Amino acid sequence: MADGIILVHGGLHTSSCWAPLLPLLKGPARAVDLPGRGSRPADLQEVGLDDCVAAVIDEADAAGFDRFSVVGHSLGGVTITETGYRHPERISHLVYVGALVPPPGSSASIVMTGADLKTMDSMPEAQARALFGNDLTDDQWVNHFNAMVPDAVGIMNARLSGYPSTIPITYISMSADVPVPPSLAEQMMANLGPNVDRRTIDAGHTVMVSQPTALADIINEVTAR
Repeated sequence: MADGIILVHGGLHTSSCWAPLLPLLKGPARAVDLPGRGSRPADLQEVGLDDCVAAVIDEADAAGFDRFSVVGHSLGGVTITETGYRHPERISHLVYVGALVPPPGSSASIVMTGADLKTMDSMPEAQARALFGNDLTDDQWVNHFNAMVPDAVGIMNARLSGYPSTIPITYISMSADVPVPPSLAEQMMANLGPNVDRRTIDAGHTVMVSQPTALADIINEVTAR
C-alpha cells in the first residue's frame, strides 16, 4: 500500500504545472521542484540526475511517504526512471505522462535533437505554444507560459543507470502531443520493457492543464492497485 504520490515536472517547468491536477488526486500527493527551480534554487549548469533523484526522495521523506507512486511528465521521465532503478523498495508504481525514457547509452537530448545540448534556455513564446500549448485556451496558456523557466542541461544529457524491472509501470501518451508524439511514445514504452500498462488521452503535451480530470482518473486508478 502506497503512502502517497510524488509528481515530477518536465523540462522548462516547475512544480506549479501540476496545480490543476493536485486537487483531483485521491489521497496525499506532493509536486516536487527539481533543483534549480521554484523552491529548490541551484546553479542550473551544475544540476545533474543525482540531484534530481535526491530531490524526489527528499520530497517523499518530507511528506512522510515511506513507499509511494511517482508520476513523471516529459523530461521528468528521466528522473523517475533513475529513481525507480535506484530505490525500487520505495516506489510502488511509476506513471509516465508523455515522458522521455532514452535507450541505453543515449540521452533525452539525443532522442529529441540528435546530439547532447550545451544550454537549455527558455524558448520564444510562439515556439513554446506550438510545443506545449496546442490545446490550451488563451487564458490557460498565459498562466502556463508565465511559469516556464530555463532548465538544467545536465538532465537532458544524462545517461540512465538502468531501468526498473520490478515496479508496475503505466505509460500515458497523448494523441495530440507534439514534443512526444504517439510514435515516439511507443519507442519510450519499448525501452521500459514488455509489461507496460498503456493508456491514451485525447490531449496535447500539457495534459495536466488541458485535461486534468482525465489524467487524474487514470492516476487514481493505477496507483490505488
